This record gives sequence, C-alpha cells and structure tokens, in this order.
Amino acid sequence: MAENQRQVLQKYLRRSVVTTPTPHPEVKAPRLGLHSDKDYGNRDFSMSWWAITEPFEMVKECHAHDFDQFLIFVGGDLTNMVDLGGEVELALSLDGKRLEKFVITEATTVFVPAGLYHCPLNFKRINDPRKPILFHDLFFAPQYGRK
Repeated sequence: MAENQRQVLQKYLRRSVVTTPTPHPEVKAPRLGLHSDKDYGNRDFSMSWWAITEPFEMVKECHAHDFDQFLIFVGGDLTNMVDLGGEVELALSLDGKRLEKFVITEATTVFVPAGLYHCPLNFKRINDPRKPILFHDLFFAPQYGRK
C-alpha cells in the first residue's frame, strides 16, 4: 500500500527545474521557470527566476496586462537576501502616461494588479556580480502577454 501511495504522489514532484535562455544578452545565467499547466496544477500561474549580474534596461516600454503580477527583487547573498546589492528603477502609472519612478535599493515585492501600467524596468547598479540581484517574475495567466 505504501509503494502505491508513493507512485500516486510522485506526480506532484518535478525533479528538474526548466531552464531557458533569456532574451537579454546581458543576463548570462539561464533563467529558471515554473509553469502550472494542465499537467502540473493547472492554476494559470508562471514564475521565472533571473540572476542579474550587470546593469541594463530589461523592459523599455510602459505596458499593462490582463492578469495580476508580482515583481520580486532580492539580493544574491543567500545569507542576507534583504540586502539588494544594487539599485533598480521601476516606473508605475495609472494611465500609462504619467510615470512615477521608484528606486529600489533593498529587497522589495511589487504587486502589479491587472491593468496597472508598469515599466521601464532598469537594473541601474549591481554592486558585486558574484552576488547578483535575484529577480522573480510571477504572474497569474496561462501565457504572458502585454496590452
């Protein structure tokens, strides 16, 4: 009976994490990803992890989505992740025209509800490439898309 239970429960584990090349040449490490599809939870949920080791503007254009999103920024020193280890600029806007720029210098989570305009997203400074800024993009949709 215990072995049968183990076989049934095995479907809830994924032993390897999907890695994909990033569309940004400035990001040297592969990004890690999780997608909750029909074979794995079916929750319209995706998350990616990025190790940012050098400054660059990741997203230039202000945009919105039809889904909720979280942008999470933490430091790459795994014993002190609240220390961001650099500086990130992110703009938010209610109308897509009047942008409010926010400067992020410590671990920060940004909730981007559906319809909220956001970006540009600019990684301005990385203090030590051996301790990158860890960027996590989490969204609630079967597929990523911009309005």
